[in-house]
Amino acid sequence: MIIQGGGTIRRDESDRSLMYDKANLSNYKMVNKGDFIVHLRSFEGGLEMATNTGIISPAYHTFHGKSTDSQFYYSYFRSKRFIDMDLKPHVYGIRDGRSIDISGMKTIEIPYTSYEEQKAIGKYIAVLDHLITLHQRQLKKLKNIKKSMLEKMFV
Repeated sequence: MIIQGGGTIRRDESDRSLMYDKANLSNYKMVNKGDFIVHLRSFEGGLEMATNTGIISPAYHTFHGKSTDSQFYYSYFRSKRFIDMDLKPHVYGIRDGRSIDISGMKTIEIPYTSYEEQKAIGKYIAVLDHLITLHQRQLKKLKNIKKSMLEKMFV
């Protein structure tokens, strides 16, 4: 299962009841950890990075690069610049019904640098993401403490 902003999870680890036709599993696509998955019917990126190896629905497209660091490109593909400037011209439809034109998406020029630099930048971004997550958790705890204190003050 693909989770927007959360990678992929196994079907049996999901709390959702997902139906699929076991007879048509041969149509499903193999995806490896680090591959990118594109769903043409969702926008806000409509793109996710596989965090597991497995199979996905034929409704998705997959791609990966040779000698590339997925973490580096994941950050790029999730960036406001990529979504607003590079991807948006290849999106059509309105509101939640937007679709991505895969042929147009293939024409997007993607910046690149040496693999070593990609790894260094990708690792740095992963550390920053982790720090942001920790600070968000701390903020949430502090907000809960504040709420609790205010409730005790104004019973």
